[in-house]
Amino acid sequence: MKEKSLSITLSKTGYILGPAFFLLILFWPAENFFIQIATQNLKGISIGPEVIQSLASSVRVVFGLLFWMVIWWITEAVPIPVTALLPGIILPAFHVIGFNNNETFLFNPVHALRGYAHPIIFLFLGGFLIAAAIQKSGLDRRITLWILTRGNLANSTRGVLLGLMSATAFLSMWISNTATTAMMLPIGLGILRRLNVKPGESNYGKSVMLGIAWSASIGGIGTIIGSPPNGIAVSILESQKLANINFLDWMKIGIPLVVGFIPLAWWLLNNRLKPEVKQIPGGKKELVKERENLGPLSTSEKAATFAFCLAVLLWLTNPFWPHLFPQEIYEKMSWINEYIIALGVGVLLFCIPIDWKKRRFLLGWEDTKFVHWGTLLLFGGGIVLSDAMFKTGLAAWIGKSFIGIFGNPSTLFMVLIIIVLVVWMSDVTSNTAVASMMVPIVISIAFSTGKDPVALALSAGIAVSLAFMLPVASPPML
Repeated sequence: MKEKSLSITLSKTGYILGPAFFLLILFWPAENFFIQIATQNLKGISIGPEVIQSLASSVRVVFGLLFWMVIWWITEAVPIPVTALLPGIILPAFHVIGFNNNETFLFNPVHALRGYAHPIIFLFLGGFLIAAAIQKSGLDRRITLWILTRGNLANSTRGVLLGLMSATAFLSMWISNTATTAMMLPIGLGILRRLNVKPGESNYGKSVMLGIAWSASIGGIGTIIGSPPNGIAVSILESQKLANINFLDWMKIGIPLVVGFIPLAWWLLNNRLKPEVKQIPGGKKELVKERENLGPLSTSEKAATFAFCLAVLLWLTNPFWPHLFPQEIYEKMSWINEYIIALGVGVLLFCIPIDWKKRRFLLGWEDTKFVHWGTLLLFGGGIVLSDAMFKTGLAAWIGKSFIGIFGNPSTLFMVLIIIVLVVWMSDVTSNTAVASMMVPIVISIAFSTGKDPVALALSAGIAVSLAFMLPVASPPML
């Protein structure tokens, strides 16, 4: 009750402080300060005093908006996705302008709302729909039981823990971390009931619960669609024309991290929370029986498997199409990228018949309840906010301020600072919101210090998914 009361108080306080800080910065008598920020990157460019004044006012608005959004995100004064809609309203309302290719750039409604339709949003929309098909068909449970019954995993408590964590991580690469955790927990609890141990009291019970939660977050970094912060980092890098990271490029980074972190987390749980029992009586037989009770693959499961494999195959081979097809053929299909693939397979899921006579398809519109619509809005808000920070010069000023505080540390030390900071922030608020705030700042710091912006941005995007200190650090932990 005390925690709930504190949360309500914090929310009420943030509700007032957010717009209050925005107004305070808007009327803060420090015109020269904002003019300095606005003109720091305009050396050698001839612009009139009226434009400089407009740029300074724009920096003021974006600075205030950043404070407003950070406060509302941290305190959750309103739903987090609602806060992400603020840039689409505030930027056009205050006629915010920026500089782009040595020309002034007005954030009119068209430009301010463009970020809410960024291609990365459709990549995640397609991913959510594929995940919905996997969940609805029950394919996720079949995959889990198949992994758990490999070899002798199910005969020992340590083996079962490794199997649960591996299955969770694999599913979380394609399905949302929260949905994966919700699906895996009943399986874990069922195993604990067979051992007559209580999740919150026995070491092994704690290991199973924490192992599932941790693995969901770790698995999420394996693919672009595994966790929203991945998409935030990729979309901002693409919007700033710094890098175009495709599905395969991300997996080259993410998969090795998952393969490394899962055994490490498993080892840590086994050594810090030593299990009271070593063997599970009839463990494998029970799980095999449970798997056999599922029967043969249903039509829905076959259709979901086909759609999933098709999407993954196209995503992984797409970068090689220029080398696989004759030039005249490739030129006609060069418009197909990972975003179009996701959208195309997403549409296909609504067209695959499961029972033609009853007009029943693999997915119906009611299944869009599985889509995390709020996350898609968060993408848009983060992209628009970061674009405004870059074009007004606010991001560059933050980068230079970083040098004033920390100097110009080595790349390794800077990555360490970024990881510690974003992990700490992710422990107290939404990791997607943290990515939206921190990735543009990290990129500006990279520019100011001469470091690789792609490496630092990806470090921040990945690190936000690895916050495990507090239960509120990520939805799976709850």
